[in-house]
Amino acid sequence: MNHSLNSIAWKEVTRSSAFGKSVATTIMLGFLALYFAINFLALGFLIPKIIAENFPDANPVQIFNSYLLVYFAFDLLFRQVMQSLPTISLKPLLILNIRRNRIARYLLLRSLFHFFNFLPYFLLVPITFSLVAANYTAAVTFAWFVGIVLMIFASHFLTIWLKWWMNKRGYGFYIFLCVFLSLYGLNYFRIIELTGLFGSYFDLILANPMWLVVAVIPLIGTILLNYKYLLSNLYLNLVEKKQKDSTIRDFSWMSRLGEYGKFISLEVRMIWRNKRPRTSFLMTILFLFYGLLIYKDSGNGIPDFMFILGGLLMISMFSISLGQFFPAWHSNYFAMLMTQNFKMKQFLQSFYYMNVAFSFVYYLLTLPYMLIDTRIGYYHSAMLLYHIGVNMNLIFLFGKNSKRALDLSSSSMFNYQGMGAAQWLITFPLLLGPMLIYLLSKQVLGAHGALLLLGGLGLVGIMLQPQLFKYFTKAYLQQKHRLIKDYKNS
Repeated sequence: MNHSLNSIAWKEVTRSSAFGKSVATTIMLGFLALYFAINFLALGFLIPKIIAENFPDANPVQIFNSYLLVYFAFDLLFRQVMQSLPTISLKPLLILNIRRNRIARYLLLRSLFHFFNFLPYFLLVPITFSLVAANYTAAVTFAWFVGIVLMIFASHFLTIWLKWWMNKRGYGFYIFLCVFLSLYGLNYFRIIELTGLFGSYFDLILANPMWLVVAVIPLIGTILLNYKYLLSNLYLNLVEKKQKDSTIRDFSWMSRLGEYGKFISLEVRMIWRNKRPRTSFLMTILFLFYGLLIYKDSGNGIPDFMFILGGLLMISMFSISLGQFFPAWHSNYFAMLMTQNFKMKQFLQSFYYMNVAFSFVYYLLTLPYMLIDTRIGYYHSAMLLYHIGVNMNLIFLFGKNSKRALDLSSSSMFNYQGMGAAQWLITFPLLLGPMLIYLLSKQVLGAHGALLLLGGLGLVGIMLQPQLFKYFTKAYLQQKHRLIKDYKNS
């Protein structure tokens, strides 16, 4: 039976209209997988040396154990963003003579064959042989290794259940974020030493391998949670049911802002009522906390380059995540939109003004970081100007080459549907452009001169915006019928 289900899943992939159309995306993902694997392998050989240099008198395995919770916390967060859910077209299977519990078991088993479940071994295997096996017997080393493997699988199934739970409840993301940050705060302020407690468990395994039995409990618990969820949702009426907001949000008040308000209302409704843009928007909120990671070493002096990176990611990530696919967000109704009585210039300006407003709000939310270092205010102000005057126009420039329609109902996490060459290429000038300009101009003008140059380029772009709108309006009108055709055929 599992062989038949595997065959169905494979045919579903190979017979999809999108199969073979995303060669560039497949190659890029392959390079990313290779990059992460090499980095994890290198880390596996470097960590024993790092521990020996920084903790010469301590037990190196216990030091490594004390940091395991940090790894699993980032692993869980990273999986939430990147790991996809195990899926198969369920509707045809539910009317066949296949038990629901068999389908559920198959989905859970198939989900184990995921890159994120194999990636940790590139880190774990070198450490096991060079660090643990050198200090403990083979039986103890094996028990320690198996304990970590069980935790990896438990993290995998916990991720799947959390994603299903958050997809079912609109507020689930906020609950997960609050719980995650609360646990981080408890550990950071040493109210509860979570990292120490977690590491102590693996120390117990090293002392007595029988403690390995405890590691089976979270694995079984997460498997049962997923199994119960699948059994309660594998019904035809629930599979066909489309997820909708419990409350239809009314943004009609934006229409009072005139013609621009109508288009901004269209953009906001599109973001709020559809899963993929809504997920992208929620993920940009997480970047507001990025400053806690890169600005925390204020006592040692923060490199000015980090201010550029922080300002870029925290202020402009909303525009970058949405602008990367502009105007494909409207691909499902783009043909209808082009038949309406409106001007293309208003359509572009509305998207621009909405992004300016969001970027300014994000900028204000980052100003409290000035309590860490007052220079943050100057750098973030320069990045705000640069983003509004330069990056937004780059988004319009690449957007006119859009070719692929987007499925708004799917999640944006680890979803490369609709990705083309333009979507990959736009990230380089948006993210690397200002950093390269700053680093190169700093060699000639100094740090203050380079910062003024970034802000000045943004001001020039803002002043030239009326002329740039005329150019982009003409360009998009010329591409209008090509966009309609490409969206229809993709």
